[in-house]
Amino acid sequence: MNCAVCSAPALPIDDACVFCHAPLVDHDEPVELLDYLAERIPVAQAKRGHLNRGPITELSIDLNGRSFRARFKNDLLELAPPVQLAAWVDLLLTRLSDAATSDHNLRRAVLRSGWALR
Repeated sequence: MNCAVCSAPALPIDDACVFCHAPLVDHDEPVELLDYLAERIPVAQAKRGHLNRGPITELSIDLNGRSFRARFKNDLLELAPPVQLAAWVDLLLTRLSDAATSDHNLRRAVLRSGWALR
C-alpha cells in the first residue's frame, strides 16, 4: 500500500505519512521501501541479490558524516541506527533535508518525490 499523496510506501508517524505528512488511513510494512529510497535518493548505494538482480537487499546512505544502513537478513529488515522503521525514515529525511540545503541535486530529488522538508 502507498500514500495517496506522495505515492511513498505507507509508513505512519502519528497517523500521518512519514514522507509528506498527509493523513494515512491504512498502513503496512512495505517490502519495497529499499527500492523506493534507492530510486529517489541520488547519494544512496544499493546492493541487489545474486548477479545484481532482483530487489535491493542492502542500502546505505551517508549524509554529512552520518550513515544510514538497511539490509534484509533472513527475511528481516535490519536498520542502523537501530530504531523502529518509521523513526528511521523520519531521521533519514531530517538528515536529507539538512544536506539538501547545500546540495541542489539532492534538494531537487527530495522535492520531486513530494516529501516534506524538515
